[in-house]
Amino acid sequence: MKNIIFILTLLFIFSCKAQQQIFPLSTSAYGSPENSYFKDLNNELNAYTGTWAATFQDKTIILQITKQIKEPIERFGKNYYRDQLFVRYEVKKGGVILESTLNKNFTTDTKLSVESAYTQENGNKVTFLFTGGNCSVGIGTIVFKKINDTQFYWGYYPGTTTSNDITCPPDRDYNIYLPETENLVFTKQ
Repeated sequence: MKNIIFILTLLFIFSCKAQQQIFPLSTSAYGSPENSYFKDLNNELNAYTGTWAATFQDKTIILQITKQIKEPIERFGKNYYRDQLFVRYEVKKGGVILESTLNKNFTTDTKLSVESAYTQENGNKVTFLFTGGNCSVGIGTIVFKKINDTQFYWGYYPGTTTSNDITCPPDRDYNIYLPETENLVFTKQ
């Protein structure tokens, strides 16, 4: 009888250790156990999904935002999972498309990808990472700050705005088409 209790206790301990730990989205991955799952426990991301539009300097910007569940990510040399938002966009001027990722598959091509990195203020603020275009021109962060259920503020902060003449081919488009501004209001369509 003692052997059965001992074996059941060991099985219970090992099964508890094997369970994946779940944390809120606002939790930092730094210091978290490998394979942790940063879950949208309060459905904070849902408010941002859908199609949004804004106008800036004679350009129309359309965003299509989708929520992905339990996306694998790597941080600090460890593997994790996170619920996150992915943004596809189109920038037009005078009806002419300047840049579009609406039909892009970011699992095979990460150029021009915009994906959420973390939330703050109970989901009322979401920070995204933008990979930039050719030679990573435009790489930086984009911040959405919720105004209400149908509007949010946009802030885009590029870290690199020019190409490297030594390693970047001269025949590429190095323009940044996303609006480089703060407090641009996007409205849900």
